[in-house]
Amino acid sequence: MSFDETIVHCSAPALCGIKPASLFSMRGDCFLGGKQKLHEWQSDFVKFRRYFVPIRKDDGRVLFFVFDRNLLEKICSDGENLRYLRGKGYPVDDGFNRILGELLFRLCHFPDFPHEVGVFLGYPLVDVLGFEKNRFGFKYSALWKVYGNKDEAERKMKMYKSCSETCMKWLDEGLSVPVVAEKYSKQKRGA
Repeated sequence: MSFDETIVHCSAPALCGIKPASLFSMRGDCFLGGKQKLHEWQSDFVKFRRYFVPIRKDDGRVLFFVFDRNLLEKICSDGENLRYLRGKGYPVDDGFNRILGELLFRLCHFPDFPHEVGVFLGYPLVDVLGFEKNRFGFKYSALWKVYGNKDEAERKMKMYKSCSETCMKWLDEGLSVPVVAEKYSKQKRGA
């Protein structure tokens, strides 16, 4: 997959404003080939408060955290999520930027994957907790393991899949990544 295809395939729902964040990795050479594009796209996405955070890993890959700040701030202001994150050692009393900074620090420096990232990705807290406690007692598994409301999770997963497929189709038709995301967002709003 090309740089553009990887970005759209792995993060279209976050870039289009229907999911708070996406997390995926990319080969280092693929990242280097698209680094200039990413820099150019930043100004297109910042006006919608959507951001790319590439994190270099020791194995030569680049971990990408792509997020919609509006949706992520909403997730990080939910009382249950804040209590959970406080229990995980996040500085929840210091505001959104400190919470996000702590997550990015953990993604970059911790040897074990921080499973609380599921909250930031928009997974229901019941599913994040269920995964931490019992990785095998889930009701459904696709984009994440579902321990709570299976119907709601399936609905969200279908919406994310449809978004990615639509955006990939438009990318294949020659539209740029920023144009694809803006077109989908306008369509979603009915504009």
